Amino acid sequence: MTDLTEQRIGYGFGLLGAALIALGGLVSLVIGAVDLAAGRPVGALGAASAAVVLLVVGGLAAFFAWLGRHDWSARPLVSGILLVVLAAIGWAIVGLGANLLGLLGSLFVFLAGVLYLVQPAQKAVASLATA
Repeated sequence: MTDLTEQRIGYGFGLLGAALIALGGLVSLVIGAVDLAAGRPVGALGAASAAVVLLVVGGLAAFFAWLGRHDWSARPLVSGILLVVLAAIGWAIVGLGANLLGLLGSLFVFLAGVLYLVQPAQKAVASLATA
């Protein structure tokens, strides 16, 4: 069995959350297309704009989860903070219950950010304990 670290689990949660957010964006895009076909252009515009924002947030979440695991693995603090911020943005865009996939994805991205922040927090506590 391999050694599961916080960064590896955070990477998995980050990618899962990013995929769910992007899938929520695609669902919102389909809903916008249906609204447009039904003759509701205002609803279609709202759904399409939410879809674009969700797709961008999902892409950024995947990017920062990947950076935290690979290129920035020695400095997971930045990735952790950015993932928590992206989760807050995703939650603010989705709201409560409007897009369940986006909401679940934001939860997983938030958990990934917190897991990336565990190692820097442990180092900070250890340095404070020795001081």
